[in-house]
Amino acid sequence: MANIPRGKEAVRWLASQHAPTTYLLLLVAGIGGVLLSFLLGYLDAERQASDARSKATTELARVSAMLEGQVRSTFGAAEGIAQILSIDGDIQATHFSGMAQMAIAASPHIRNVALLPDDVIRKIYPFEGNDAALGANLAQIPEQYATILRARESGHALLAGPVKLVQGGYGLIYRHPIFTTSADERHYWGTMSIVANLDGLIRASGITNESTLRLSLRGRDGLGSAGEIIWGDDTVLDDNPVNLAVTVPGGVWQLSAVPLDGWPSQSPLRSQLFLISIANTVLVLFFIAQLMRRNRLIRQRNESLSREITEHKATEEALGLQQALLQTIVDHAPSLIYLFDKDGRLQWSNRCFEAAVGSRLNTMQGMPREHFQPMELAQQQRHNDLAVLANGSAMRFEEQLDDHGQERTYLTTKCPLPGPDGQPHAILGISTDITEIKQTTEQLRLAGVVMANTADAVMITDAHSTILSVNRAFTDITGYSADEAIGQSPRLLRSDRQPPEFYRAMWETLRSTGVWRGEIWNRRKSGALYPEWLTINAVNDDKGNHVNYVAVFSDISAIKHSQAELERLAHYDPLTDLPNRTLFHHQLQHDLDRALRYNRQLAVLILDLDGFKTVNDSLGHPVGDRLLQQAAERFKHCLRVEDTVSRLGGDEFAVILSDLGQDTDAIAVVKKILQALQEPFDLDGNAALVTASIGIAIAPTDGSTSEELVRNADTAMYGAKEGGRNSYRFYQAEMTRRAQDRLTRERALRRALEEREFELWYQPKLDLSSGRVSGAEALLRWRDPQRGMISPAEFIPLAERTALIIPIGELVLDTVCAQISQWRGNGLETGRIAINVAALQIERSDYVNTLACALAHHGLPPEVLEVEVTESLIMENPEHARQVIHAIQDLGVTTAVDDFGTGYSSLAYLKVLPINNLKVDRAFVSDLPHDENDVAITRAIVGLGQTLGFEITAEGIETLEQLEFLRSIGCNHGQGYLFGKPMPVAEFEDWIIRGQHGEGI
Repeated sequence: MANIPRGKEAVRWLASQHAPTTYLLLLVAGIGGVLLSFLLGYLDAERQASDARSKATTELARVSAMLEGQVRSTFGAAEGIAQILSIDGDIQATHFSGMAQMAIAASPHIRNVALLPDDVIRKIYPFEGNDAALGANLAQIPEQYATILRARESGHALLAGPVKLVQGGYGLIYRHPIFTTSADERHYWGTMSIVANLDGLIRASGITNESTLRLSLRGRDGLGSAGEIIWGDDTVLDDNPVNLAVTVPGGVWQLSAVPLDGWPSQSPLRSQLFLISIANTVLVLFFIAQLMRRNRLIRQRNESLSREITEHKATEEALGLQQALLQTIVDHAPSLIYLFDKDGRLQWSNRCFEAAVGSRLNTMQGMPREHFQPMELAQQQRHNDLAVLANGSAMRFEEQLDDHGQERTYLTTKCPLPGPDGQPHAILGISTDITEIKQTTEQLRLAGVVMANTADAVMITDAHSTILSVNRAFTDITGYSADEAIGQSPRLLRSDRQPPEFYRAMWETLRSTGVWRGEIWNRRKSGALYPEWLTINAVNDDKGNHVNYVAVFSDISAIKHSQAELERLAHYDPLTDLPNRTLFHHQLQHDLDRALRYNRQLAVLILDLDGFKTVNDSLGHPVGDRLLQQAAERFKHCLRVEDTVSRLGGDEFAVILSDLGQDTDAIAVVKKILQALQEPFDLDGNAALVTASIGIAIAPTDGSTSEELVRNADTAMYGAKEGGRNSYRFYQAEMTRRAQDRLTRERALRRALEEREFELWYQPKLDLSSGRVSGAEALLRWRDPQRGMISPAEFIPLAERTALIIPIGELVLDTVCAQISQWRGNGLETGRIAINVAALQIERSDYVNTLACALAHHGLPPEVLEVEVTESLIMENPEHARQVIHAIQDLGVTTAVDDFGTGYSSLAYLKVLPINNLKVDRAFVSDLPHDENDVAITRAIVGLGQTLGFEITAEGIETLEQLEFLRSIGCNHGQGYLFGKPMPVAEFEDWIIRGQHGEGI
């Protein structure tokens, strides 16, 4: 084979081979072309089928989300009833009817709501038409009780059904098991059932017959694909549908869908790529047939050489012409044609092959592929050659060829060529470049995916504005399907909101620049108007003429709505929908200008709710928000149309009473507001009562600017709070002086904290039985540089009101710990030191962590400290106080209740509060032992404390008679001037040292 010559010799060599080989080549090329055509057609059909399933899956996901959301909103509408039952164990009939009515109003497809304590129907709404069901015991109805048992065992709600309804149609039953808790045990109370019409729920979820899909829903009783058909066309399941799971209470449903017109045909015979490939195959077969015909003529002429010498030259010339024609055909064929021997060396190729690899045949002949192709590509092609030789028949491959540094893709048909011995001696290859076809196919696929899945609507028209194509987003936005829109004019969407001049200007811009973009109003199929952002681009032909227009637009309704909502939020309180601080000041300035112009009076009311913080802290912020909303509604009903009420923030409201004849006219409105707050607020079954403190400033008497009026009304409001709350005060100049005095004292207190002007004094505590020191109480003192010593009765309330008590308390704790550490280092035994803790320190700081860090920082054991809390702290929030005091005791620090007996604490709390020490207030000690009432009370406190295992400390002991009486009734410890007054550190140390050398009391 290595001696096969080039050109005409190659043709002559081919002609000398057996005729069956030539026909085999024709057959192989034909079969290869048909197979390639079928392959391309199949791939194209597969792409169309994939696109259809992707589109159906996306639409089904939207339907699934709508259905899932509707199920949640339908059966979640009455969840408040179950929550009340789980907390209270019962619900009033009026509350149940009201909440059930609201649930049915929100979801009209709900047929009824029923309560089944112990699985017996006791309450049902609506009652009319359902009264026969009352008293029914579902435990005796197996088909219904099975789902109740499932819900009860799982502890979660369960959606059962569908079941046939007595009123007609089919319904779903929502079973919600209810458990109550008592003594830390969970008990089954019963079930709440909600019956909803199946068709009504499906319609409410937005699923309509106008969908592009045929739908089927199965999964009876939440069993998913294992359940029976719930709704829809059951033939969908036989048509290879796409499926999605819909999560419902207690299980899942399976939603299935196929397109209305079925899946696209997967026949490759309808593909354009199939037709193109068939045409190419026919062309190749034509060339091969020509080659066969010429070879046959050559053989006929060779046979006649022996008979006619004269015809020899003619035959030779004809043969030359035919060989030249064949060579021309082969050289100009659009495919690469080449011949490799079985050892992988190139024997012959056409010019198309030479152009592809960039070398002439005479330089490549006899060389392996590695000399003119990259090693990786050459090995791939050699591997295919060996497969053809092993198979002994034609095979088709997709191969890559390096074409001047660019890798291109070819569809190659290879067949073995036999030698004289009948064995394969060479491989003939025909390769057709399909790079552009593959790229075009991929680009078309990607373009189709992008257009189908983009969120913006796309509409393509011809030069005469006839719609040629639209995407799915176009249908989602306008409501028109592709079938309804194609063939129509874009005027189909016209809203007539823009004048004709608008459209003339738009088309003028489009003709001159080829592009137009802007905001425009259009009309949906439903008739609703909507704003859109539209971009139109002209598509030109080679001559620059507009042949198509591509319009891309998006619905900006949400953006418009957001802009309007932001504008509203800028001026209105989102919780109460009242004017906010900004709009209030704007309205006040407007009304004030008008009042000054017409010589009328105007009143500004600043209103603060008393007791709101207690409601917020005890019932939670959501309940507090509802209280503010209800209070705002009451305020609005107390005012005239021309008046304004706004929320400034928190629980603070402001009112403008305009056009007053005299300042006393405001009193009637203020009393009306205070009276409106007398009725308790109903907050999810909890009754709350709040009052208000109102400050009033009159213009122009109390100020001629809005800032002055608000400031002075606010000052008057604080005066109302100081006067006992649930009242009102008119502004007076004296109030400003007092407010300024408060600010001065507050600034001085802050300076005292920063400059460390505070001192700690210590009052000793003695063991009354032995007379020895058992500890001391640390008492805070403030030494002001100008005013000298300031009474704690003056600055402690100020510190609590300004929340400075928290950093002051941290300073006290750190100072006491440092002092104890110093005393221990000096060998001075002081016993346990008591520290007073304010309510704010417990409520607004992590006091337990602060206490632990202080002890660790100074290396102290917890038994050196005692924390004193007041009765008022315990009663304001008993549960929170109990948790904090428990945590303090867990650290090893003892706890005491200061001033016991002066508050309103319940004796029941003494059983559960982790208290080590009760301190008897000095009010009960001062008249001992002569006042019979004080004697009885003190005996009772000491006896109660001893019975409960508490240590008892008496405060304010000043006489020996008091001391002897307290010893006689078993009081453990005592404090008072009889032993020692509060003393500075140095004086206290001297007192301790003197006491250590004495014999006690």
